[in-house]
Amino acid sequence: MDGRKQAQALVGFDSALRYFIGKLAPELQSLDFEIPVRIKKGSWEALIPETVAGWAQAGLGVVATAYLTKAAQKMAEKDFSEFGFKDVFRASIDGIKWFARIGKHMGDVSIRKFSDVEFDSSSSLIGIVNSQGEVLYVPKHVLEIYSQCPTTILENIAANIADGRCLVIGSFVEDALDEVTIDSSEKHIFCQDDKEEEDEILFPELEHGAEVVLEGEITRENKTSNSMGFKYNNHILTSYPEIGSIVQYKHLIFSECRLYGRVSRLDEKGQLNARRPKLIFRDLEEIKGGENYDLFNQ
Repeated sequence: MDGRKQAQALVGFDSALRYFIGKLAPELQSLDFEIPVRIKKGSWEALIPETVAGWAQAGLGVVATAYLTKAAQKMAEKDFSEFGFKDVFRASIDGIKWFARIGKHMGDVSIRKFSDVEFDSSSSLIGIVNSQGEVLYVPKHVLEIYSQCPTTILENIAANIADGRCLVIGSFVEDALDEVTIDSSEKHIFCQDDKEEEDEILFPELEHGAEVVLEGEITRENKTSNSMGFKYNNHILTSYPEIGSIVQYKHLIFSECRLYGRVSRLDEKGQLNARRPKLIFRDLEEIKGGENYDLFNQ
């Protein structure tokens, strides 16, 4: 993979991990902490040390210390009991793994209602059935998070899947490696093909300079270009804040939002020839609530 594709994968992984952290521990959403990642040669791997001690061994002690101080204060305020930040990180990685596993099982990450489910009361597992009649047992709390999880959460990572290149998501569970593999035949489940024909003008009704209020989903951020991805009617539009940095909006990643701004059709040469519109926004407003899913349709 070239540098841009590797950067895209890392940003996608970081965003997905932060999403699950926010779901499992909302009190941590407001903390501006760094997630240490080590890149390994050979098969390209992004590794997160399993323990904070591992962070220090990776030469990231300063980052870990700064994070621990803030996190400890926040957790003391909210009383996390015996469920600490290491558990939050581990559960968040497992959440990404379960998203991939359920998506593969169902063949479509947009399926959020499950028929003919099986309940295992002894282990709090719920069996979901796919179109082939196969059953996958999933922890109840995982399925609840999955039902609200954005369908595009793995898109930036899965975009790098190709023939001979798989995506593997794994973690150690009781000293045993538990992993999920997504190959090129399954890429379409997690990654939409958003390419248009060269002669197609996307959303011609969005004219240059028009003031707009649009509803969609924030799919990604790019600090280098100070831009965000805005999914509108199944297409990702590049969006730029009118003033300031996108950092102030990073908590909205994977959220449904209402965008207030204007349309730009300027291309790279400054001409009004861009076939895909860009959005210059002055405000992003999170749409609270969203769709409530009934998980079990029996």
